Amino acid sequence: MYSRLINSLKKHLTEATADLKLVAQSDGGDILVPPRIWTGDLPPKKKNGSVREIPCVVIVPFSGHMDSEQFSCAAIALICCVYNPEDGDSTGGETDLAALISKVSGALYPASQGVPLAGRYILGPDLSGRLLHWEKGDTQPRPFLQATITSHWSYKGWE
Repeated sequence: MYSRLINSLKKHLTEATADLKLVAQSDGGDILVPPRIWTGDLPPKKKNGSVREIPCVVIVPFSGHMDSEQFSCAAIALICCVYNPEDGDSTGGETDLAALISKVSGALYPASQGVPLAGRYILGPDLSGRLLHWEKGDTQPRPFLQATITSHWSYKGWE
């Protein structure tokens, strides 16, 4: 029902974040890479993989409906994850997380201002009137940091 929206988000965010370089783990030590965009969940770790899955954005649909006027709505969580190699200090990780949240939000914002994503998907506020609300969890699994951006999309028809 929302597969085209998910694919459009993945494509758009991959392109929009291509110039953002964040710290990642690799077999040869820490390197700078653009975030990877995943759908649904992180993939299983590859054996002998040279670069790990994080930094990333994981696109997770969590609810949706179709209204009486043939419009579909979908709520999508965008889980932003970064790696923090700093021992005992998370300044670099917090800076990277803020940069990733800003990049993702900035890339999606035009879809709320009359420029639909992929010419079809309109970004709207949640029931509280918040557009692209983000929240960072209380506990962070070291050496990683994450925050979740909640987005609400509407589009004509049923996919």
